[in-house]
Amino acid sequence: MDLPKESDLSTQQSESSSLVQIVTQIFVVILDFLRVLFFSVPILFKAFLNLLIPRKSKNVSGQLALITGGANGLGREIALQLAKRGCNIVIVDIDLKSAENTCADLREKGVKAYCYRVDVSSFEQVKSLATIVYQDIGPVDILVNNAGLIHFTFLQDSSEQDVNRLIDVNVKSYIWTTKVFLEKMMDRKRGHIVAISSMSGMYAFPWAVVYSTSKYAVNGFMAAVTEQLRLQGFSDKIQTTCVCPYYIATRKDIVEFLKKPRFKLLTTEHTARVIAKGILRNEVTIAIPPFFDLGVKIMQ
Repeated sequence: MDLPKESDLSTQQSESSSLVQIVTQIFVVILDFLRVLFFSVPILFKAFLNLLIPRKSKNVSGQLALITGGANGLGREIALQLAKRGCNIVIVDIDLKSAENTCADLREKGVKAYCYRVDVSSFEQVKSLATIVYQDIGPVDILVNNAGLIHFTFLQDSSEQDVNRLIDVNVKSYIWTTKVFLEKMMDRKRGHIVAISSMSGMYAFPWAVVYSTSKYAVNGFMAAVTEQLRLQGFSDKIQTTCVCPYYIATRKDIVEFLKKPRFKLLTTEHTARVIAKGILRNEVTIAIPPFFDLGVKIMQ
């Protein structure tokens, strides 16, 4: 009887080893799937429960809300929505003419409205703004960081000037305003900090690399501030809200770039209504549409 050759034995062992690896990989994939399924059930249940039984809304009538980038677009609509709830409004924008027009519309709703021309990427200008607002109007109860820029470019097509300006406005301004206004909120043991981020801060958007990077930074910043407030004993006194909406049809370049979006573009009116309701309910995160953040929560 012929004995199997050494090469044949080696081949059989190799095939057997490959089969074991394949079975192991399949087993690992099944385990990962079951793990995701297991952890997704309570998240989905909680999301469904929140839709059925929303949190109780707080009363913000008479409070002062300061909104950066509030002259136009989403910022303007947020101001109008908060004014409907009785908030007095401070509009901060580099477009003073539009800010004045927005303030006129706000006053028609029976609230006080003020506007200031400020470059929020400048720490010195933000500090001066805080001093003026405290002296002339009073302490800020709700800070809405909404100012932002967007450039639809790949990384290699982004100029140094565009990158610096975008990071200055989209990230640094949020840090400066929060740093300046949070101090008084801590002294008063009350306040609410809101940051308008983007779905591009949850899911990478390769057609606007620097913009997406800035929104990831905003999400991380708000998470860190929220944790800081918890550690310092302010979590029940000073609330935080990070808003991550899908793309909003506010500017022609956005509409042109997203000619055939996977999902329908949001309107400023709808987005602002959802944000205002979320602020009143002290929601820590707001995804618009609401199911967009479930994937991130499950993977975490």
